[in-house]
Amino acid sequence: MTTELVAELERRAARFAAVATVQQAISATISLKEAYREIYKAVASVVDAPCFALMIADPVCEKFNAHCIIVDSEEREGESVLDFPHGTETIAKVFQSGIPSISSKPERWWTGTIFQVASKREVQSEITAPLTYRDRTVGVMQVLSYKTNAYDAHDLDLIMLIARQAAVAIENARLFDAQRSEQRQTEAAAEIARLALRKVTVAHASHAILKILDEVVPSSGKAIGIIASDGHTISCVAANGSCAQMEGLLAPVERSAVRVAWAKQEPTFVENLREKAHTPERVPEQPALTIPLIASNRRLGVLIVTLETPQLQTGPHVDALLRLAPAVALAIDVLLLSEDEQRIHARERTLAAALATMDQPVLILGVDAKVQYANAAAIKEYGYDATEISRLSVDDFVVPTTPTSRRQTIPAIQIDKPLWTGEHVHRRKDGSEFPAAVTLSHIRDGADNIVGLVIGVRNLTEEQKVADHLGRTEKLAAIGELVAGVAHELNNPLTGISTFAQLLLEDNLQREQFESVSLIKREADRAIGVIRDLLLFARKTEARDVVVDVNTIVKHTVRLRALASRSSGIEVHMHLDETNPQVRGDEQKLQQVLLNLLVNAEAAMEGAQLRHLTVMTQPKQGMVQIVVSDTGHGMQPAIAQRVFEPFFTTKAPGEGTGLGLSVSYGIIQAHDGAISVESTPDIGTTFTILLPLYTESKK
Repeated sequence: MTTELVAELERRAARFAAVATVQQAISATISLKEAYREIYKAVASVVDAPCFALMIADPVCEKFNAHCIIVDSEEREGESVLDFPHGTETIAKVFQSGIPSISSKPERWWTGTIFQVASKREVQSEITAPLTYRDRTVGVMQVLSYKTNAYDAHDLDLIMLIARQAAVAIENARLFDAQRSEQRQTEAAAEIARLALRKVTVAHASHAILKILDEVVPSSGKAIGIIASDGHTISCVAANGSCAQMEGLLAPVERSAVRVAWAKQEPTFVENLREKAHTPERVPEQPALTIPLIASNRRLGVLIVTLETPQLQTGPHVDALLRLAPAVALAIDVLLLSEDEQRIHARERTLAAALATMDQPVLILGVDAKVQYANAAAIKEYGYDATEISRLSVDDFVVPTTPTSRRQTIPAIQIDKPLWTGEHVHRRKDGSEFPAAVTLSHIRDGADNIVGLVIGVRNLTEEQKVADHLGRTEKLAAIGELVAGVAHELNNPLTGISTFAQLLLEDNLQREQFESVSLIKREADRAIGVIRDLLLFARKTEARDVVVDVNTIVKHTVRLRALASRSSGIEVHMHLDETNPQVRGDEQKLQQVLLNLLVNAEAAMEGAQLRHLTVMTQPKQGMVQIVVSDTGHGMQPAIAQRVFEPFFTTKAPGEGTGLGLSVSYGIIQAHDGAISVESTPDIGTTFTILLPLYTESKK
């Protein structure tokens, strides 16, 4: 009895461990397909599940959608949507009550559908579990087995654990998908809006719009029709895909396939676009969604989108099209309106809509240099609200190097050059400053008079950081070349001094003479050691080139410092990649780098209350990453930027040469790798080494 109990406990522990592992995997997914795959893997890892179904409720259509169907461990896919299955009392009860169930007589509602279970075998056991997210049931999960009484109450508990995590994963994945779709739509709307600012024809812009829409809403074909000046004829100015032959067609609106949408002024689904077309031989025989393009309460044209299957009535693609249609209409409106007052006002509104979606600050100034408009990015960058920024002038943003007038702040733009570009330092509301690349262009009226100024701003902070990093790298390289030459010039005389001192020591010297010569020998050898380190930093020494096991080097190096670590009360934690990554290089020099990092970490933790040293290896995009992290006193940013410079040290005089990290930098660079540091005062320091991963294919 005891043995059976222990075995049962072990079995349960193993299954719960599996559940925990797969729950973590489910939580990490960011797409619906990945989420469904991980959910099924979770279920199959704890119970017998040859058949599996995820039915997600559609609250609008009041039916279930089969999002994931597994039959005999193979995923089934179908084009049609499975309606809420009539007669499936188990699914209905579980969905409505939120209470799971086990059945030894499952209802075979799959029979006759595209998800037909194998005809030669009958399902004998079934678990039906609700997918509940924040007290809301979003769907039902079914697990089926061909075995009789395959599931018990313990299995039900495990499935419910997974179901709860699955509901969270599905909702999170939906959120990620929605965010990505929202971002794509926003970018598409901005790009469409920018088309309105270009000097292109309506036909050219319409072709560009169709390409933009294809990236957001794939379909078999699209077309844009524009109403003629007579208000009764529609012309297809751009078309692609299955609608390509429609380009150039002219048709009376009242006898075209879009007449219903035109009359209702709202999107309309057409089951067969050809059936009601004026010229059917050039129109595809497909279902289509026709969306009227309306701007400023004026019908400008129509957008037609076709698909091979009739799924255009609802769904995220329809929502995306309906959201982008106003942007399309606005862009076409700007290109169609004449140069009268109505066009000027419409163009201003379209320009504001386009600028609002840009991710870089844009300011529009009047002739008095006062801000008339600032887009959302400018408001965010400078920290003012819309009311405050409209009362400011350009001088309130620009930090002058010397006292300047507005004429100097805003330079004159030559007539033959449409733009002026330069760099300023700009000031935010809170007083903080940032370097900015500025583009200036004049706004002119029909008589070519200047009526305003457009200023585009790009924050150069990140670009300058990259430039500073490159400058430091070039500086280290230059120093390396310098010290290599000096080291070679000093090495020969110092070697001679050391050799002759050794010869003198072999003679019969008096005690004082012996001590003096010994001092000469010791100091000469010390200088030779410093020169050797300089040559290592400058990468002027020949290195071995062998296959090196990274984990082995880490273990040996940590073992070398084991006694010192224990004596200092330091806890050492190693997390090594189980694949035993390998690199090519000189194992002794790589060990020298690791040893130097460990010694520095031990020194940094002197006097610290928490003393943890962590060494980790892991693969990263074709590289091997070695991380050495301590909980020491950390470094200020100004110090962290200089740690790889030769002779730079924070230690007391006589305790270090300042060459350890610079030599380490040279060694890693010689191995085609990289070394970096991140440090936070009073928290700790982390050094990260990246080395190219060696594989058999690189022989």
